Amino acid sequence: MDVRNGTADDGRTASRAHTDGDGTGHGPRCSVLRTASVALRGHGRRLFGLAARAAGLAALGGLLVTALGFLVAWPAFTEMRRGAIAARRMEDSYAPSGLLVQDLWLIALAGLPFLVLLLHLGCAAVQTAASRAVADREDGHRPEVARGRAGSPATDVSAHPADGRERGRFGAVLGSYLLRAAGVWAPLVTGILVSEYFTTTLFREYTALVPKWEYPTRFALLHDGAPLLGLAITLVLRLGWALAPAAATAEHLGPLRSLRRSWSLVWGGATAWLRTLAAALPLGALTVGAYLLLHAAARPLRPGASALFLAWGTGNTYTAYCVGILAPIAAALLLTGVLTLPPAHVVLAALRDRLARERERRARSAAATGADRA
Repeated sequence: MDVRNGTADDGRTASRAHTDGDGTGHGPRCSVLRTASVALRGHGRRLFGLAARAAGLAALGGLLVTALGFLVAWPAFTEMRRGAIAARRMEDSYAPSGLLVQDLWLIALAGLPFLVLLLHLGCAAVQTAASRAVADREDGHRPEVARGRAGSPATDVSAHPADGRERGRFGAVLGSYLLRAAGVWAPLVTGILVSEYFTTTLFREYTALVPKWEYPTRFALLHDGAPLLGLAITLVLRLGWALAPAAATAEHLGPLRSLRRSWSLVWGGATAWLRTLAAALPLGALTVGAYLLLHAAARPLRPGASALFLAWGTGNTYTAYCVGILAPIAAALLLTGVLTLPPAHVVLAALRDRLARERERRARSAAATGADRA
């Protein structure tokens, strides 16, 4: 009897030691930052090189989209130039009409989705490689018994496909980015449109439906409440779907399923959302800070780009002014992507891996507890 109990105790101890840490049997858990740092040390050069190539291709695509935008906006720039010349002859001041400026803004908004698509293409490529780097790091610390264990892609979070399926994973990651962007921005844009419709005359020829001088309380509620509500929904969705691209890469999920998986990982645990927020806020601050610093450093490009356009272009000062504004913005965005995308995506991939393993461990513990009670 003692021998039997001792044997059972030894087996239970061995099982507990095998499943200690992250639930896959490769020792104590490593922190997310440690996992990300190890992955960056092993694959950092490849990831930064991939980010640089993606930034170069995005620059070429963005240049093409910008050139098409300038061609569409050329009549407006020409009209501005003619008005300025006529005002100078009459020794009068000149300011472009609001309709011309509005046309330029509409053209910029029409080209914005194509620029965002280029950004998502680069992000999807870096995210795919970052998730693979984290998976390779975890595979290097897994014993042979755990590596050979069979499991479906949805449950075995450490499995990753062969090199021949990289292209398929890239499509799934890109789809998750696009679907997440549409879902995240929809509430905020809807709130702004509701506010503009009910509190301004932007979409109508007559007075506002809710005049401020007649209904001040209701006006303030519609003017500020709808955008703030949309912003709150946007932030909640963005946090809940922060791990969707990483889930699409590591677990071979489609765009919609990756959003569901990320939502369950972030909001399914008591502290998972807090850990996700603790990882997302520093990454966001790092990205914004890097962009501001790089934009300040790239400001000397503004007069140089304007002078270069005037030397090789048509001499339209308004077009040169826009070129001078866009040049430092584009340079800062591309350099920010090269410097911040690899570490950010590696951290998010490591966080997804950690949350998924902890959720699997809790599920196995609950199943084992239920079996013991039965």
